Amino acid sequence: MNRDVKFRRNVYIILLSILLLAILIQVARSQFVLKFNHNEHWMTERERLLNAGASFAETTDAQGPAACLAYAGSEAVSVELKDNAARTLEYMKQPVIQVDVEEKALVYGKCSHVLFATGQLDSIGNMEGLDEYVHSGGAVFLMNGLETDDGVFSRLYRKFGILSFDFANLTQGIHLTSNVLIGEQGLKTGKDFISIIATSVDLDNESILMAESLDGVPIMWKRSYGAGSFTVYNGDNLRFKSNRGLIAGAFSMMQPDYIYPIFNAKVFYIDDFPAPITKELKPDIYRKYKMDMPGFYRDVWWPDMLKASKKYNLKYTAAVIETYNDQITPPFQNPIDAEYHNLIAYGREVLKSGGEISLHGYNHQSLQSNREIAKYFEYKPWLGQEDMELSVREAIRFVATAFPNYSVMSYVPPSNVLGLDGREALKQAWPDLTVIASLYDTDYENRAYVQEYEVSDDGIIELPRVTSGYLDDPYSRWLETNAITTVGVFSHFIHPDDLLDKQRSDNKDWEKLYEDFTLMLERLRETYPWLREMTSTEAGLAVAGTSQARVTWNKSSDRISGQIEGFTNEMHFVLRTDRKIGRQEHCSVQKIDDQTYLVKAHDARFAIGLGG
Repeated sequence: MNRDVKFRRNVYIILLSILLLAILIQVARSQFVLKFNHNEHWMTERERLLNAGASFAETTDAQGPAACLAYAGSEAVSVELKDNAARTLEYMKQPVIQVDVEEKALVYGKCSHVLFATGQLDSIGNMEGLDEYVHSGGAVFLMNGLETDDGVFSRLYRKFGILSFDFANLTQGIHLTSNVLIGEQGLKTGKDFISIIATSVDLDNESILMAESLDGVPIMWKRSYGAGSFTVYNGDNLRFKSNRGLIAGAFSMMQPDYIYPIFNAKVFYIDDFPAPITKELKPDIYRKYKMDMPGFYRDVWWPDMLKASKKYNLKYTAAVIETYNDQITPPFQNPIDAEYHNLIAYGREVLKSGGEISLHGYNHQSLQSNREIAKYFEYKPWLGQEDMELSVREAIRFVATAFPNYSVMSYVPPSNVLGLDGREALKQAWPDLTVIASLYDTDYENRAYVQEYEVSDDGIIELPRVTSGYLDDPYSRWLETNAITTVGVFSHFIHPDDLLDKQRSDNKDWEKLYEDFTLMLERLRETYPWLREMTSTEAGLAVAGTSQARVTWNKSSDRISGQIEGFTNEMHFVLRTDRKIGRQEHCSVQKIDDQTYLVKAHDARFAIGLGG
């Protein structure tokens, strides 16, 4: 009898335990727990930065000796190159004096460095002044090829390091024989996408080759002359945004012990996620996994993505879509394909893994009203800004139903397209909007919303994405390394359904595609282990803090001292020097490449000792 009583009691205890466990699981899935996934600290930091930026706006000009950027105002290519170089130097917080040499003479004595954005040296005049400037310690960067029929060139070419020269011809690709792009010495790439008109030259033994074409034509080199140096780019393609790292890298190596700020961020976006998932069977997926697409994403793709996130230190910024309907007129409510369960389930895991929930849109109809652009993407043009605003408010409401105490702060435009009216609609409908993340590379068709890393006049942070896809293709790697050398940012995006597209997946199944994807992440980790993993809003706030800061340098024979006005909690720099790193005051210095260091300033005043 006692045995029966004891048995029944144990059964009751087991049943009660199971019931309690079930209740705990449900509570864990409920909004009761989800409401603690908040991000008030980002909102606080945003307000602090915007307020500081407003009061600091008139004092953020770069400080220190100015570089002179000489160009020919009547030459479109020269102006384009000048603008590209000026933006690069602006990121480096290098003061610049722009001089149109067709209108006034270049005064070398006012220049810390000289960059020529024209190959027509005859137009510059004062050859003796140029010779004397470099010989006495100045540094000159010739950025726009070699005009061999130029009188100044014919008198100075031996001082550029050239023994002999021939005609200019088209050459393909590039081989980096130096680390002008950080971490990429030895890289051979660009056979299909880098075309350079370069002069055939023979260099003397004192010239230091920095890059050559895949055919062996010298493309970039440095040659000492007296106490100074010439850096020569024997090509016509530095005017393109994709090559800015070559400008930044060469400039930072023109004179010893050069230091410049970077944003230092590694950002990874998943567009169209969480989003409605098709229920139809995909033959290739079903054949291999015996699953429909919801099951495949839940049990295969997403666990693999979480595994990659943990192994390679990624924080996913997930860009939510509520529906895939093409509705562009109100009311925008209760679309039949909205998946609230997926928003909760996947969104919770994104936040739990340290990521961020951002907004892609109510639907995938880009917020713009241009009919030609809409036709190209097979979208519908919106009929008015008010309708756009209503759709944005609905998308924000949809996310808030799952995460009521979470502020969505980052926006990713569908197809990277956003009109001026769409941007205004976002501002009006979404007070918490902090970051817009679209594209960095130039769109020559003028369809995309192309950005720079900056805080716009209305306070929204522009945070462009640089690369995309699961595959480590050569052009993406070139964009990546140029952006990292210039601003210290890796910003990448994928779509869950890239694997279903034969072109975007290179016709590979998920197993092979995931292998290629992780190899890309492995290469990134090995080459740039110092990049900070961040979400979109975290990176945007870092961009705002660095952009609005002003740095003043004091250099002596054995020390670099920095003073930062507008200092936040940390600021990052790249230091190029061939000297030994000595005592570090209020900063830390980490070697990231040969004669290249990452400097983390922990205080508004910091210093680095230099020896040897």
